[in-house]
Amino acid sequence: MKKGRIRKSFLVTVIALSIVLVISLFYLLFLKSDQGVNSDKYDIYDPTLSITDPLGTSYLNEITYDVEVEEGIKDVIVEYFDVYYNAIKELTINDLTYLFDDPQSEDALMNQYAVSLLVETRKMKANDLSLSKAAYDLEFSEVVKDGEITKVTVLEDNYLNFEFMKDIESRVYNVKNEFTLRKSDDGYKILEYNKVQDFYVMFTDLYNGGGEEELKKIKGDYLALFEKKLSEDRQDYEAFLKGEDKPYKECDHLYDRKAAAAQLVWVDDRDPDWMVFDSNCQNFASQVLYAGGIPMDHYGDADKHLQWKGYGYDYNASQTPKGLVYTWTFVPYFYTYAKDNTGYGLCADVDVNLYYGEVGDVIQVGPQGPTRHTLVVSGTYEKEGQLVDILVNSNTVDLENYPISAYAYPYVSLIKIYGWNE
Repeated sequence: MKKGRIRKSFLVTVIALSIVLVISLFYLLFLKSDQGVNSDKYDIYDPTLSITDPLGTSYLNEITYDVEVEEGIKDVIVEYFDVYYNAIKELTINDLTYLFDDPQSEDALMNQYAVSLLVETRKMKANDLSLSKAAYDLEFSEVVKDGEITKVTVLEDNYLNFEFMKDIESRVYNVKNEFTLRKSDDGYKILEYNKVQDFYVMFTDLYNGGGEEELKKIKGDYLALFEKKLSEDRQDYEAFLKGEDKPYKECDHLYDRKAAAAQLVWVDDRDPDWMVFDSNCQNFASQVLYAGGIPMDHYGDADKHLQWKGYGYDYNASQTPKGLVYTWTFVPYFYTYAKDNTGYGLCADVDVNLYYGEVGDVIQVGPQGPTRHTLVVSGTYEKEGQLVDILVNSNTVDLENYPISAYAYPYVSLIKIYGWNE
């Protein structure tokens, strides 16, 4: 009898331990992955979505060549873009590291983390930011060959229909991509890669050579920040729907939004009547405001950013209608002018609820604060009579009818333009 009871007790213990083990494994494999943002949690890609062969469908629309390019180089670059566009179209974190000479190199991992951050932040947004259509053009603008190493500069245009607004095509022009490739027995592989676009510079701005652990932390910190900012954004949206805190300021003259909109066409090209800079975003916004009737302002202390003028390329802080002050061209200085200017010139408010944005208003964005890039509101998108997003145009990067919700930078601030005072 005692032996039977011992066997029975042993069997019950084994069964109980087995159940505990199964539950623990289930928790680790399934439940733990659904916890809140944790900078130690994120992977660079889902292995089940890894692509190790070229996609069956290409998103390539057209290639132009300013220089001669070997077929093998073109093939690996096109494959890179196809995998990338598949990721942002389907919002899946595809593996891009296999296209690199060393899949564990800093460039391979940084690229992978940057694309995965873009995908994950878009999935967090209220609007469906997957794509119903996607196409891209490439322009091979420069090739420098040194033995087995080739450096290639590629300009990228793309044409995107976001799922939540299928009827509007958003366009991005002249995105600069720089590839360094090595030729081996297996063909060309990417050694180094750099892209001048929001989700990519969010990493290059912060990365200090700490390898994958640092990249993982950067991504996790950004996702935690996005959660906080999206919570604030939802509160602003609810306040807008209720008509709360509607912005208003009395000005001597109203802003001519129709005239401002006419200047918004200079996206893929630059207005020949104006100065042009390599970083042209705030210059473009200033041109739009001027077209809408806001006069240049040469009064006040230029060192305190209380002037706003762009008569030419040469800096001139004197209180005369000559030259340039940097409020015209520099993102944070324009913010100061819009906030602090009194008397003659611009009549505006800063840090206004985003959803009150109208054509010709200014939006500033950035990774550590809204100080990196300037956009101009080009329109709004509504469903069933209700606003669901703000559309923007910009220079550097050149955007046209782009939804602000698709922007990767976490900080977004609206500068409301009312008009000007005499």
